Amino acid sequence: MIDSINYHNLPLLNKSSMKLLFKLLIIISLATCSQSYAQVDIGKNESQAVILTLDDGSVIYGIITERTDFEVTVQSASLGSVVIPIASVTNTKYIDDVRNYIYDNDGNPVDFHNSTHYFLFPSGYGLKKGQSYYENIGVFFNTVSYGVSDNFSISAGAEVISLLFGIGTPGMYISPKLTIPFGNQKGAFGINATAIVLPSNNFDGFSFLSGSATFGSRNNNITIGTGAGFNFEGGITDEVIPFTVGFMKRLGPKLSFISENWVFAYDDFTEAEGIISAGLRVHFKNVGGAFNFGLFRPIADIGPFIGLPFISATVPLGL
Repeated sequence: MIDSINYHNLPLLNKSSMKLLFKLLIIISLATCSQSYAQVDIGKNESQAVILTLDDGSVIYGIITERTDFEVTVQSASLGSVVIPIASVTNTKYIDDVRNYIYDNDGNPVDFHNSTHYFLFPSGYGLKKGQSYYENIGVFFNTVSYGVSDNFSISAGAEVISLLFGIGTPGMYISPKLTIPFGNQKGAFGINATAIVLPSNNFDGFSFLSGSATFGSRNNNITIGTGAGFNFEGGITDEVIPFTVGFMKRLGPKLSFISENWVFAYDDFTEAEGIISAGLRVHFKNVGGAFNFGLFRPIADIGPFIGLPFISATVPLGL
């Protein structure tokens, strides 16, 4: 039988010991709260569009449908309803809409921004309303594109070589694009009208009208395109008629193969020259960003010359 404890015989804690014990209790309480809630700041409001990064490196896009003190339920377009422990979430980002964060049948993120073009030539696809991106080409050329609506976007850009070397007014361009989708991501038809100002002090330039028919999804497609130069004084010129064929194939979540090939017909189609290209697109973790590199090679006997290198990078400015 256990003897009853005589509390009167226990030594009393002095005032300094009581203060120390109180401080220890506060520290333990704060540490416990930190372990439970400090990993991520997830709002308590439901129906929020969110991007969650987990401790294993995976990223979940979806709508918050339920939240407790220990877990959050996200409705994902590709994964369905997912219950995620809050302790496994390392970062959270709230957005206005997650409809742009979708995956193809192979589980690869759909790149809305870079599906609008290959290296240089546009595909039939366009930006969705509110989407935008900045692209740098070969360090010296800069462009910005913005989706005015789901079917109309506009791009504008300029080079900086003229400014660096004091040549004069830099070369600039502006290019509106009308997109007509085929439906169900089966392809799209695009029309571009591009006005180009050459680097000089006379604001000389020319314009170019092109059409692109793209067959396939945004991640995997082929595009056939053509165009013609024109100006308001002389009308459309058929001195040189370009034709292009582009390919885009998603190889995985972070990599795509791209190819852009040109044939230039002139002298009433009695003569022609061509350029072929091939390269890779490395997709960044932030959807819409990518680094592109490839080689352009003329279809001619150019000896040991392999090809002209091409590099560019895109950074999304909006969803």
